Amino acid sequence: MKTIAYLMPSFPVLSETFVGNEIRAMQAQGHHIVPFAFERNEGIAQPIDLMLADQLQLLIEAPVAKTLWQLSASPSRLQFAMQFVNQQQGLPKRSLLWYGARLAALVEKHGCQHIHAHFGLASAATAIVAARLAGVTVSFTCHGYDVYRAPADLPLKLRAANFVVAVSDEMKRDMLAMAPQANIKRIRCGVDLAQFKSTVHNPFNQKRLLYLGRLSETKGVDRLLHALANIPARDRPKLDIVGDGPLRLPLLKKMIALDLIGYVYFVGAKSSTWLCNNYQRYTALVAPFIVTETGVRDTGPLVIKEAMALHLPIITTNIEACREMLCDAQGQFIPVGAMVEFGNHFALSAAIRSLLNQSPQVLRAMGDTGHEHLLANFQISTQAAQLSQAIASCQQEVHHVANADY
Repeated sequence: MKTIAYLMPSFPVLSETFVGNEIRAMQAQGHHIVPFAFERNEGIAQPIDLMLADQLQLLIEAPVAKTLWQLSASPSRLQFAMQFVNQQQGLPKRSLLWYGARLAALVEKHGCQHIHAHFGLASAATAIVAARLAGVTVSFTCHGYDVYRAPADLPLKLRAANFVVAVSDEMKRDMLAMAPQANIKRIRCGVDLAQFKSTVHNPFNQKRLLYLGRLSETKGVDRLLHALANIPARDRPKLDIVGDGPLRLPLLKKMIALDLIGYVYFVGAKSSTWLCNNYQRYTALVAPFIVTETGVRDTGPLVIKEAMALHLPIITTNIEACREMLCDAQGQFIPVGAMVEFGNHFALSAAIRSLLNQSPQVLRAMGDTGHEHLLANFQISTQAAQLSQAIASCQQEVHHVANADY
């Protein structure tokens, strides 16, 4: 097994549970993981990530002398790194080279044999430069906005890495369209079931729905508010909105404008521990994802998998990522709740009313079906095994300076 450097923009981040889950699963595979970041996040974090946060090293902590040595030790490696630095356009060249050298110095200090970065932005660029300076292999995972909202030199990065992880089939297709010669691995984010063990039985006796996630455009929460407003007050369920984000204030204003006070509650950001302790209060998770006018979309919503882990029925929409997760090989929706057209709040209203009229036995069967589907397809151990195999198969410096693509 290998010693692997993990590079994140910031850590630990409450909404990025997939990072800590993956690191722990890779450790369980036998790898030694050394976590690095540009900055330490001092906000709310998943309690389980705090131990990893204690091991975190910041790039600015790299000794200056060792950093300078990385830039002078091997002219051929420096030339290889500068080739990428000069071709990319998204970052200041001197800054990218310096931070790449910092990471390379830390990689050498800890004996890392591979660098894996999360997100295809500055972290991926820095990892590529560091790998070329240190003479190790490199990969990174994209998660959505780095592909669909704000891609930065992405075709170049896709070609420069030994491999790149796409979290969905749709993302893999789109990446290959950008860089047909790139080595793209589709590895879906998995769930650590050990975090979701509970002996509490959900009685399904409350007409209360759960939204869990960031309050951002792709989540479709404004459509959910309209969907609730469409339901007559006598039949309208309560909704807890658990999460925070840039649209919190606009959504609060919309709740008031739609006369939903007393029906909708903004709970704030919570950890996975909170979810495990409170899921039995809810009839279903509602995940009303949309694709924005500019094409931005979620690519592998972990919250749906967490709901399946807890046997919760799910109401969601037909964005491609949800179809990949919740449809069978024939394209038929697996009976875990309801799937409606994204952006259609009338269809969402109808799905909510229909699900709330189901018996506890039917709701329990939906939850059990989802849980079995999760066990078969989305366990973190499977994800880690696939990533481990991809790293083991890397050929060091396979993309040599002589490649015509550069």
